[in-house]
Amino acid sequence: QMLAKLDDYVVEARNLQKGPYGTLRIQATSDYAECVLTPLLSEFIRRCPGLRIHLFVATDNSNFVEEGFDVIVTSKKPSLPGLIESDLGAIKHVICASPKYFQRFGRPKKPQDLREHICLVNLLSTPKGWPFQSASRQFHVEVKGALSSNSSAVLVQMALQGDGIIRVPHYVVKARLADKTLQAIFEGMTLSPERVRAYFSKAKHLPAKTTDFIHFLQAS
Repeated sequence: QMLAKLDDYVVEARNLQKGPYGTLRIQATSDYAECVLTPLLSEFIRRCPGLRIHLFVATDNSNFVEEGFDVIVTSKKPSLPGLIESDLGAIKHVICASPKYFQRFGRPKKPQDLREHICLVNLLSTPKGWPFQSASRQFHVEVKGALSSNSSAVLVQMALQGDGIIRVPHYVVKARLADKTLQAIFEGMTLSPERVRAYFSKAKHLPAKTTDFIHFLQAS
């Protein structure tokens, strides 16, 4: 107990004297790291010039190496014990396809029409189908297709080729929607139950590099 108190005192004293310092080790999925974290890290490192950042990118939520990181940013709770979470908000999703696909197969008029379309799915993210809301009623539509992937980047490339309709995080296809190489459907009905959270140690006194980064993410 005395050693634990001494450790807490040392961390608190260093935080007061130096602020964020050392190496901040972050782990996140590839899509989120590329599209969301990378622009934010540029700003954070400018605010903390004495800090080094190592961003470890996992291909998906099932591919995480959970030990040895200060912060894990993910939508799936890590199995590592002794972590607490900070909710960073909903992950807005969009359902979209290329103009080429709609020209060939037509545009579905209601979510239930997706059952008759070619849908490219991420079985890890939506195993029960795609979620929707109409008025106060929530429902899922089971979709199917010959192609699936656990990578949003792969699904986007398939959609650009005209291979089918996809449901992915909005930040992954923001540029594609803007240049109209992909077109969104059911924007007012698409539900996004997925949330992203930052996980970190529940130690009483965390290093300033960790607490400052968590606060920075919450504000961003």
